[in-house]
Amino acid sequence: MTLQQLKELYSQKAAEMRSLHESTGDEAWTSETRSKWEAIKVDLKALKEKIDREEELRENDQAFIEERSRNGNHGTQPQQELTGAEAEQRSAFDAFLRRGTEGLSAEQRSAVIAMRAQGTNPAEFGGYTVPTTLQARVIESLNTYGGIAAVCQLLNTDNGAPIAWAVSNGGEEEGELIGENKAATEKDVEFGMGTLGSYTISSKIIRVSEQLLQDSGIDMEAFLAGRISKRCGRTRNRLIVQGTGAAETDTTPAQPKGLEAAVNVGYTATSGSTFTWQDVNGLIHSVDPAYRAAPNFRLAFNDKTCQSLEEMVDGNKRPLWLPGIDSDRPATILKQQYVIDQAIGDIAAGKKFMYAGDFNELILRAVRSLTLKRLVERYAEYGQVGFLAFLRFGIVLQDTAAIKAMAGKGAAA
Repeated sequence: MTLQQLKELYSQKAAEMRSLHESTGDEAWTSETRSKWEAIKVDLKALKEKIDREEELRENDQAFIEERSRNGNHGTQPQQELTGAEAEQRSAFDAFLRRGTEGLSAEQRSAVIAMRAQGTNPAEFGGYTVPTTLQARVIESLNTYGGIAAVCQLLNTDNGAPIAWAVSNGGEEEGELIGENKAATEKDVEFGMGTLGSYTISSKIIRVSEQLLQDSGIDMEAFLAGRISKRCGRTRNRLIVQGTGAAETDTTPAQPKGLEAAVNVGYTATSGSTFTWQDVNGLIHSVDPAYRAAPNFRLAFNDKTCQSLEEMVDGNKRPLWLPGIDSDRPATILKQQYVIDQAIGDIAAGKKFMYAGDFNELILRAVRSLTLKRLVERYAEYGQVGFLAFLRFGIVLQDTAAIKAMAGKGAAA
């Protein structure tokens, strides 16, 4: 069965599940209806696993074709190649990764020095901004490590200078009704001032053998992009959720103020270890309806919580979870779209484990200059070269009424 046929069958099964859900309506689900639902759900899960495997194989095949194309093998369909200055920059950067500045031609050295001049600290030895193709690949991969990063508002800046950012709670503010020829009263907007700063994530040192660097068949950009994305992506995603906002000390760096610190509890679950669908509904309705109507309104939780929700039913034994059919009809829980983010914790007494709100009010700042250092002497005795990447970002919730959290019942430990 082809990938397209698998996807069509998946959509067919998903539509069948939705149709069963809708046709049953408000009636109580019988054991027969429930059994039919579970049978389709098992088929859907198996199809999803097959689709994921097939897509992974296709991605690997495509990467192989692109690599052969770059190496001059014309027996395959050539991919769209970079031209002009971009091609020269990429070629120079690849040579820099493999041989360092000493092994570059005059033209390549000029291109690499130009990349160095784009950095915020051009005088810092060994630091170079990477070509846009590699940076785009890294940034795209970063979002795969966190569902929240994919739905919040992205702000790109060319540098990491602190930005004064207005923070407020607009959920309680109203205007007034006045009579004819009557003066309007005053009410100041209550703003807090936050700082949308930039925080630096290190990839930690990535050690590469000189033999690998000398192998012209290896796509060094892809290799480094994968390593940088995995390391920096998980760290950024964790801080988006778990960043405490604490100031810098002698032993710890300053932290961004993530969701856990910025979002208020809108609803407390009936237990410190489990929750019900009524609790989820209570969280949704703790957010003002104006925010619930926003395009980026989402529920957010980790995969373990998602599994619990997929198995949960309401008072009439109807499942809360409905599968997605296509991009226009994504999977929902209590008719709400959701994102899975592994940085969000499990349910525990007094701990926030689920969020609901308009994530467009969460501003994720991306500082464009991804910086890479090449460490030659440090690991010379091992026949290795070290690479060290730095990525800068910031996060701020500009309207604190837009997102609410649900916490487990009881005091935090």
